[in-house]
Order: sequence, then C-alpha cells, then structure tokens
Amino acid sequence: MQDRYVGDVGDFGKLGLLRIISKFGLRIGVNWYLTYKPEEHINADGKHIGYFNNDSFKDCDNELLKSLYVITKGTRSVEALEDANLISNAIYYKRILKPGSDKYFNRIEWHSEALEELSESDIIFCDPDNGLIVKSVSRNSNKSDKYILHDELVSYYQAGKSIVFYNHRSREQEQIYLQRFQPLMQRLELVGSEWRGLKFTRGTIRDYIFILQPKHTDAVDMAISNMIESNWRKHFSILNI
Repeated sequence: MQDRYVGDVGDFGKLGLLRIISKFGLRIGVNWYLTYKPEEHINADGKHIGYFNNDSFKDCDNELLKSLYVITKGTRSVEALEDANLISNAIYYKRILKPGSDKYFNRIEWHSEALEELSESDIIFCDPDNGLIVKSVSRNSNKSDKYILHDELVSYYQAGKSIVFYNHRSREQEQIYLQRFQPLMQRLELVGSEWRGLKFTRGTIRDYIFILQPKHTDAVDMAISNMIESNWRKHFSILNI
C-alpha cells in the first residue's frame, strides 16, 4: 500500500469488503504493508478515482463512497483512512515496510511488531502492493517490500488469526495463475485452514485470498454471501481457489 493510492477504486472494494466482515462479529486488524519510494511518485498510478462518477458503484456502500470522496479531496494517506473510522473497532499497523536491500531495516522485527499491535484482532487484512512474493523476487531485493512473505502469513495463522491478503492478478490464465498459491496451501502449519477467494473486477483484477481459522469460517462465508447477493455483485465474484 502507498499513500498515493488512498481512496482509489481498489480502496473502495477492499474497505467495502472489510466493513461487511466486521458486521458479522469479527474484529479487523489491518497491516497496510505501507511502502514509500520517492522514485515511483512521478508516474500516474494512484489516480483511479473516476469511479465516483460511475453509477454502478452507487448503493454498494454509499456511506463509504461519500467518505472516500472527501478523503481524496484532501491529503491522501492511510492515516486519513484510519481517522475516518471506516471499519468499526478496527486496529491498524502502518509502520513503513522497507525492502530487503535496506541493510538498516529488520523485516522480522517489523513483522513481530505488527503481530503484537494486531493481537486483539480476529482477522488480519494484509495489503501489499503486489501480493504474495513470487519466485522472481528475492526477499533481499529492492522489490521485496511490494510483497507478503509465506512465513508472515503462516505466523499470523499460528497466532490464531484468520487472514485476508490482497494479490494483484497477473496476465496468466486463471488456472495457471492460481498455481502460485499451491506451495503456501501445502504448508504443514496451515493444515486445517479454510481457503476462500474473491475477485474485484474493475479495470485490473484485484484478488482477495482468505486463509481462515475454522472458527471464523461461518462468519466470513456469511459476509461473502452478503456481498455477492447485494449490489457489490457488479464488482465482486467468487474466486475458486
């Protein structure tokens, strides 16, 4: 996540999803996986706010729509999202994640701090720029801050948390794309977990991957059904992971 993305169409989708999950009794913890690279701020990414004028988004969550519109008229930041209290009783972690190439940054300590800060939550939402780390990227590379690591997801689950994480869809066919999650699904530490998936199809496809504690499955399934049966169905569909 980057501050310049705040309030874009992706935010509308993910916050809408988290708001519905919270209504079914689960406390949300958010690790923004917040990054900042000055060299990336010269491009046009983050300007995707034309959805405010798109009628298909009306009556999905009008309160959220209005709040995000106001935020985009000011300083766009995750702090502004937190201050707007968009997710009831949520907990947030926004310490900046730096790449593995930064020898002064300890990612293990960063993750441990996130676990502690979000310890009172039931389900943790992780919002990396790109998603689950891929084979072509080393955890020590300059691009590693754009990804979530397998061990981090396992650690959240072992702490008794359910997880939802963002994953940017590649241009591969869906069945080939989904194979990238198989090594994680086969981790012994995740035996007994329940997996779900949703895709948000506005422009590029944004996927949300769920790794659920069995005790949270019913609540999340009800939340997903609620979305698919509402006006959100124009934008969200089931991902058969």
